[in-house]
Amino acid sequence: MSSVAKPSTLRIILPKALAQRAMASLGPLAKVDAQELVLDTGRMTTEDVVRYIKEYAKLRDGVSQTLRQLGIERKPESAIPETSDVKTTGSEAETQAAEARSEYQKILSSVEAADRQVQEIEKQVSTLEQLKGTGFSFDEIMSGATGFRRILGRLPFKKLDAAQKALRALLKERAVMMTGAKKNGSVYILVAMPTEDASQALQTLLLYDFIPTDIPNIEAPDATAALMSWQMEKDRLIREKQSQNSRLEALREEMAGPLNRSADNIEETLLLLRGSLRLGGGTKAAHILARLDKPLTPVVLNSLQKDGVVQLD
Repeated sequence: MSSVAKPSTLRIILPKALAQRAMASLGPLAKVDAQELVLDTGRMTTEDVVRYIKEYAKLRDGVSQTLRQLGIERKPESAIPETSDVKTTGSEAETQAAEARSEYQKILSSVEAADRQVQEIEKQVSTLEQLKGTGFSFDEIMSGATGFRRILGRLPFKKLDAAQKALRALLKERAVMMTGAKKNGSVYILVAMPTEDASQALQTLLLYDFIPTDIPNIEAPDATAALMSWQMEKDRLIREKQSQNSRLEALREEMAGPLNRSADNIEETLLLLRGSLRLGGGTKAAHILARLDKPLTPVVLNSLQKDGVVQLD
């Protein structure tokens, strides 16, 4: 299955005399916008131009990353390059991108937090459903008698008697063991003992291939109340997540235009700086913005790069 080529935008600066040849090489289907200009970087020295080329290349990557992070489509357009105050222009673009990323991350963190809490509720619901299969009632498992601890889990049925005898020998009358549902050759047991004896009791049971089942901390009078409480909280979190997702979409809509314009200004300023360095200040040049439905052949692209400066947006 062949993939459809993605449209691309090409920005070119080359000597004015070579403009017609360059536009012809782009093919009849290319949408071309061309204008003449004189390359001028004001009072910048060559060292200044080189430095700003590096800074703007880094800034371009940062804005592009911001667009991708926010899920904003890049829509290249023509723009007027800014060389009179490249430092301020670059700083403003960097601040704009940083603030957009910060706001996006803040909203995204709220969405992820709601997701984690929903998953935790679903885990609690699943645990409660598992407890129903043990054969013990909610009150038996969750009893919060002061000074006592409960241990819940499965024992191989054939080792039940031996485990009971070992526990009785260890704790005498201080422990009570109840048996519950049977499952695949195992039986659920629930052991109640003083809190200080819990560690010894667990270690003893583990000798008989005991598999513990966690007893969650559920602050509800019964299973039905717990499930209702969790469902209400889950519904609230889902609404919160939807609200935050709406904020994300609003942020994308708000920043799509400004970030795309910043990207255009950066691309054009970078192109002008590179063109001035390559062709020299004062050169009469042509600026070409071409929208291509398919990539240029390597031969055409190499020819354009020999004549001037080419940037793929």
